[in-house]
Amino acid sequence: MSHLYDYPPTTIPTSPAPQNSALYMVDDFIRCSRCRFGGCDVKVNSCGCSFHARCFPTRKDDAPLKVCPACGTPTPGFSLYPMNFAEIDEARKSAALAMSKEGEKRSRKRKNSVISQDDSVESKQSKGGKVRKQSITEQKDGKDSQELRTGRWTLEEMAFCDKLIICFKDGLLPVAEGTKLNDFLASVLRSKQSRLTKKMKNAKLSSNTYTRKTSFIDNDYLCFEFSSLEENFFLAIADSKERAELKFHMRKLWREMFSNYCLSIGQPLDVDAWLSSVEEMDRRKAMARDATRMQRRKLMMGYALCQDSQFAEAGVFIERSEDELVSAHNNEPLKPFSSSDLAFHPTETEEMLALLNDDFGQEKIDPSLFPVPEENAINFESVGKSSILHSSPFLSKVMSYIKRHNVPFEHVDVWVPNYQGNSKSKCILGFAGSATSDQEIPASGKAPAQKMDADSKFNLLAFGDYSQKFSFSVGCGLPGRVFESCTSTWEAGSHTHFERSGGAAQWGIKTVVGIPIPSPNVGRIVTVLYSRHARLHNQSLVSKLQDEFSKLLPTPKWKLVIDMGNPSASVQAGPGTIKPLLTNSLKMAPTSARAPVPAAAVSPN
Repeated sequence: MSHLYDYPPTTIPTSPAPQNSALYMVDDFIRCSRCRFGGCDVKVNSCGCSFHARCFPTRKDDAPLKVCPACGTPTPGFSLYPMNFAEIDEARKSAALAMSKEGEKRSRKRKNSVISQDDSVESKQSKGGKVRKQSITEQKDGKDSQELRTGRWTLEEMAFCDKLIICFKDGLLPVAEGTKLNDFLASVLRSKQSRLTKKMKNAKLSSNTYTRKTSFIDNDYLCFEFSSLEENFFLAIADSKERAELKFHMRKLWREMFSNYCLSIGQPLDVDAWLSSVEEMDRRKAMARDATRMQRRKLMMGYALCQDSQFAEAGVFIERSEDELVSAHNNEPLKPFSSSDLAFHPTETEEMLALLNDDFGQEKIDPSLFPVPEENAINFESVGKSSILHSSPFLSKVMSYIKRHNVPFEHVDVWVPNYQGNSKSKCILGFAGSATSDQEIPASGKAPAQKMDADSKFNLLAFGDYSQKFSFSVGCGLPGRVFESCTSTWEAGSHTHFERSGGAAQWGIKTVVGIPIPSPNVGRIVTVLYSRHARLHNQSLVSKLQDEFSKLLPTPKWKLVIDMGNPSASVQAGPGTIKPLLTNSLKMAPTSARAPVPAAAVSPN
């Protein structure tokens, strides 16, 4: 049977698919039954005829369609094509390879720089500190305006934009009723609103709203012309990565609009494969976001270590890997992370699995998940190693109290004395865990608490991982001074005397409060609270926190780990660093108190 929509055969695109078609989207070579261009959105289940969303001829009065609009074959239904990632994956790999080669030739970055901790949040703020209101397009796509297209218009983009405007005003597209023209163009072209208004000052973009007529292009020549202008627009984009991303974005948008249109008119449409591909896309976005955070985190840690190691006073010990030692010696940041950096150290795996099994009850954790797989490693790194490895009932109770009583601090860690031998004069304070809240009190210090954004929480978790590299002699560093004097301290501002000032600057820590807490078996420990905001000194709050935390009776225990291997093969510890402190955990004893467990005697390396 001949097609219902005939077109001069001399104008039909006949370019064959490349031999390596796996690198390109499959639906690029499934031709639309009307315009004869690839990139179709809808498939007829019985005959296999395909259409673009804008070319599929269906009206509200015709729904539900039971025959193919092109060949007339009866059909049980229609389906949306799933998104295909082959072309965009290949383009991103090529771009990453080119960037890595360019990076090798690039000169060394400036030293001791503070890396932006939350670009997505800061870019939404004006100079006055107020949050900038996002456009409808930015809110819908969930991305910052920096990810939208900017720059000069090409002739091909202008021609395609003109055709979009004509079809929009004529009601020939599957767009929701009442959609504004400027929002529609910004969504399709992935363009900033300001870029549109500057180019079309007299077009009255915001005053034009969509009124549905046919909701599809009813003229065959206009279908061909529309697709031809779209294809020319894609080809005019020189950068292959930008071209692949824009093509992927537009196809996703057309299919989303068409599915909503079918739902509004009662036209059945199979979207299972489409929804599965959207879920895969969301998963990939989350992985890319985590990978970006991890890369930024490692750069930030390198800069922080450079600064803090240079100005560390005697009695402050920093545990560093061989790469970190070389980086500090050369006064340069760490190189971008590799997959091996994201996995847990083998000595940590057993304890990690035990903690996870405790948390998840009967659910068993496969040990093979931890050492190598990049995806799982990134997920665990995103929640912070220190918050998992050193989790304890004491820290959980402290964080619960902070959240329940709106205490204006978002992060807490604990420092425990480790007496060397039988002499209490030789004592090293070691990191015993940290906890991070998912909410924060505003900078004004007034309740109620607000939910903390993901990037801010990630920064605090990263600071917790950074802190576990440190240990202190009594009287050295903030924990050592608080432990020796048995007096609380409140530091805000520039952190002149704070031993981790480099890390505080990188991860946005502005207020630090150290509180000594009595312990049944070691005398006392030090609990340190941190905030991303400059908090006014409140001695009554400190006294209240000291009283409340003392009621928890923290009782530290140690797990002795003796490293017999070559230090350079795993972790290079600085002089006086006590490695077993990495496995310290705080157990909370009940008020009836069992007998205190003595600390294990550990000799310095």
